[in-house]
This record gives sequence, structure tokens and C-alpha cells, in this order.
Amino acid sequence: MSFLLSDRMMPEHGVVGSAAGDVWRALRLFSLYRFFVAGMLTALEVFGTGPQALGSSHPRLFLLFAFTYLLLSLGFGIAARLRRLPASLQIYLQAATDISLITLLTYTSGGVTSGLGMLAIPAIAGLGLLAPGRPALFFAALASIALLLAQIHGYWFEPGRDSALTQTGLLGAGLFATALLALVLARRAMESEDLAQRRSVDLANMAELNAHIIDRMQSGVIVVNDDRHVYLINESAWLLLGNPMTADTSDLSRLAPELYGALQEWLRHPAGAGHRTLPANGHSPELRVRFTRLGVDKPIGTVILLEDTAELRRQMQSIKLASLGRLTASIAHEIRNPLGAISHAAQLLGESDELNRADRRLVGIIQDQSRRMNQVIQNVLDLSRRQAPRIEVLALRPWLERFADEFCRHHNLKRAQLELSIRPEDARACFDAEQLHQVVWNLCINALRYGTRAGQPARILIQGGTRDVSRHATLDIIDQGRGVNPSIARRLFEPFVSTGNEGTGLGLYISRELCENNGGTLDYIPLPTGGSCFRIQFPPSETTGPVMAGQRSRQA
Repeated sequence: MSFLLSDRMMPEHGVVGSAAGDVWRALRLFSLYRFFVAGMLTALEVFGTGPQALGSSHPRLFLLFAFTYLLLSLGFGIAARLRRLPASLQIYLQAATDISLITLLTYTSGGVTSGLGMLAIPAIAGLGLLAPGRPALFFAALASIALLLAQIHGYWFEPGRDSALTQTGLLGAGLFATALLALVLARRAMESEDLAQRRSVDLANMAELNAHIIDRMQSGVIVVNDDRHVYLINESAWLLLGNPMTADTSDLSRLAPELYGALQEWLRHPAGAGHRTLPANGHSPELRVRFTRLGVDKPIGTVILLEDTAELRRQMQSIKLASLGRLTASIAHEIRNPLGAISHAAQLLGESDELNRADRRLVGIIQDQSRRMNQVIQNVLDLSRRQAPRIEVLALRPWLERFADEFCRHHNLKRAQLELSIRPEDARACFDAEQLHQVVWNLCINALRYGTRAGQPARILIQGGTRDVSRHATLDIIDQGRGVNPSIARRLFEPFVSTGNEGTGLGLYISRELCENNGGTLDYIPLPTGGSCFRIQFPPSETTGPVMAGQRSRQA
């Protein structure tokens, strides 16, 4: 996933601004200010209501320059709205116009003593904010020189005019100070703008990262505002709510009425527990709901976390079984040595010629139970030392033929007592061959031990293959016994659960663990005609036909 990273906005044609729109807006505002000033000067001169200093030296020229200033201000405003010329060019043209006409208006009004020279300060300030640095200092120097030359010209060629060189110098210093101050303010504005832009990019990236994480959480997450409108909902929450097909997904009361009611109850009594349990219905499982308010001083919304209680129970059961397995492995390791001593002592005792039949029977019981306990310990230790599977592509028919021959020889069975049915004949599955051998052997042992009716020979059916609609290969081990009691079937794959006195209760548990370790599953399926069926579902394989190039086929 790519983050939304954006480059820093660069000034257009060297002009600094938070965005191009801000620059044009500032140009329009300065044009409006310029139009207002020029209009006031023109009106005061036309109606003769202004101060006597206005146009005191050259009234007609003052009116001409004021009217020209008014027309140019109107033109600059139109140009700023049309945006035909670059913004930087318009800024410099406006600054040059301001300095020129303000200098001429000041000259025709008797010089800087008229006070009109002060109008150059806002012009330099605006230029310093829009184009800080050398341009602002250059135009400040240009304005100072222009005012000084105009003042000297009037003093030389107009008798009676005051030189006012001190005032002119102070005005020039004020223009430079204004340019420098605008430069400092503009730089700070640039730094603040740059920082704000980086923060906005960081916030956008963080928001996208949070959305990415939330969307992949197994827990459902819903964020609602104070109006109970849904602001955010992830895919897990949508699935846990049963994929509601409502058109208005922003209204929590329509999206999930039961959840909305639980939220309202929690808001009325926030001091109570922050979690509720929603019962299962026709489209969603039983849910554990937790509420958390957003905002420290002023709440702005609520975060709702949804968790499947069945999944929580499965996780707790898995943790419990893992802890039990580690504890059992530790105990088994400690028991094995004294158990070996007991078994060895019983073997030596059985070799004595002084034992009668009853004593030999007791010694046999000790040896049988010692072997059984040793098998339990061996299973537990094997499970605790389980290694990663070496998954291969197995051709099921040849593999099962060899397995059936081995199993029948070991248990003195006729070959016809273990029937194979694989469709299609070239069906293949992905599994560790040695671990599959252990799983099928355990299941066939159970079928031989518990799946035989009294007075009838044992018969085991192994059938499987690849389904047409998927790449999942399956393998069923079916016996002809009485089946498993439903009360025991629910706990059939838990450790130390056995239906007989001879079993250790670990065979099915280990078999399922091995299947899951290979990416498959092992399930018990009761048969309506009697008997039991244990189904191995292999992980999906890309090879439903001949073995693909680069893959190994093992027929062991």
C-alpha cells in the first residue's frame, strides 16, 4: 500500500504563498485597497473637500495622477481576477505603479510635508509579504530615492518650498524598516506554513496507516460520532454484523439495531462495565461488545469493538491446551525414568521360576500398563518436539496401496479387509508423507479397535480423491462400528478423551494437530447407517492432474 505523500507547494514564479489561490486573493485585496485610496484622493480633489495640502502645488496634475491611479487600480483588480499574467509580474507592476504615482502625488501636493508619502509604507509592506527578500528591499530603496529626488527637485525649482530632507530621510528609513519587518514576518509565515503542511502530510499518512491497520484487525471496529452516525467501520465488523444489506450504512440504528440499543444503554449508565454481550441471531454470532469514549475534555464520539465470543473461547481453549501440553510434556519427561525402572523390574520378576499363575498375571498387568504409560509419554514428547512439515505432492492411490499392505501385514489382516476407493485415480494431495502415515495409521488403529461389530471381521474403508468444484483433496477412514456417542463426539479431539479403556486419549488429538500443522483439517462425521467417518481435508493443491514441473511426487 502506498501512502499519500505530497511535495511541498512551491511558490508560483518565485512568489511565496500557502497556495496559488492565496496569492491571487491577496492581489485582489491590495487592488481593492489601492482603488479605495485612489478614489478617495480623486473625490476629495474634485469636490474640494480635502486638506489644503492635496494638490497645493499643481492641482491639475494631482487630479490627473489621482485619476490615473484610480484607473490602473481598477485594471489591476481585473487582471488579478482573470489571472492572465503571472502573479509575480503583477506584483512587481503594482509595486512600481504605487511608488511612481505616490511619488508624483506627493510632489504635486508640496512634498513629504503633505503626508502623502506615508502611502508608500502599505505598498512596501504588501510587497514584502508577497515577495519577501531582495525585491522588497529593492523597491524600498527605489521609493526612498524617488521621494528624495522629488523633494530636491521641488526645493530647487519651486521657491518657498521647504527642503524637508530630514522628514524624507525618516520616511526612507521607515520604508526600509517596513520591508525588513515584512521580510521577518514572511519568513515566519513560510516556516509556519511549511510546518503545517508537513504536519498535514504526516496526519494524512497516519490516518491512512491507522485505516490500513484497522481494516486488517480481526476484531470489528466501529466509530460513531455523538449523533450516533457511523464514521468508520472495518471489514471485520461488517462480517460480524452479518453483512447487513441496508441502504443507509451511516445510521447505526438501522445498520445494527441491537448494537445501537446496547450503546444507548451504556451511554445512560457509563459508570458500569464498558462491555456488553449481544446474543446470536439469524445473521450474526454472539458478540462481545466494548465501548470507549473518544476525546479527553469534550467527548466527540465512541469506539465500538466487536469480538466473536466463540472465537474468543477457541483462543482461550487453544492457550489452555498449549499450556497443558507443555506441562504434560514436562511431567512425562520426569515420569519416564521411574516408569522404565518399574517395567524393567516387572520383566525381571516375570523371569523368576518361583511365581505362581496369579503372580504371573499380576506381573503381566504391570508390564501391559507400563507399556501403555510409556506410549502415552512417547506421544506427549513427540507432540512437544513436533517439527515443521516437509510438504510434498503425494499421489494418493500408490501411497495408500503401500500403506494398506504394511498395515495388513502388521495386524494380520486380509487385504480385502482394508478397501481403497480413490476417485480420480490420479488424485494428489499436499502433505508431509511421514506425518500423513502417522495420522492414517492412528485412524485405522481406532477403526480396528472400536469400529468392529461383535462376531464380524473388521472391515475398514478408505475412500477419497479430489472434488470437482475445488482443488481440495479429501480422505475418509470409515469403519462399521456403532459410532461415537454425541456427548463424547463434541470433545473427541481434546487430549486424554477416549471411548475405551485401552486408548490413551491422545491419538485423535495428535492426528488433528498434525493435519493442522500441514494446513489441513481432521473432522469426525457420524454416519446415518452406523459407523464412524474421520475425514482428512488436505490443503488446496495446484496440481489436480499430473504433477507440475518443479514439484516432487512421492509414492511411498
